[in-house]
Amino acid sequence: MRTIAFLLTACLTVSLAQADPPRPPDPALPVGKWSVEFANGVVEKVEIKKDGTASVSEPARTSDGKVTSVRGTYLFVCEDSRVERWTPVGKRMVVEHWASADQYPNGTPVRGIADVTD
Repeated sequence: MRTIAFLLTACLTVSLAQADPPRPPDPALPVGKWSVEFANGVVEKVEIKKDGTASVSEPARTSDGKVTSVRGTYLFVCEDSRVERWTPVGKRMVVEHWASADQYPNGTPVRGIADVTD
């Protein structure tokens, strides 16, 4: 019985050690509501919150996700396995959209321009 308790404690300790610690909000994130117009005609609405959570909606889909700052760009990973990379250009963003996470970053993205809506 002591062996089982020891093993359970060891497993829990290892699991907790491997868990990502909570991160403070990134002040550099593009917080707010955005409208993205893509070259293929799709328009999506995106809301990015201070804690890095985000939501996207467009006529054919909605999804939540997380935004992180990566070397001067922002990576938006959606729960529906889509990925977007946002690159600041003045007050706008150039958006590259991959319809599947396995296509990022080497597949051909659909490109668009994002503007703040509020």
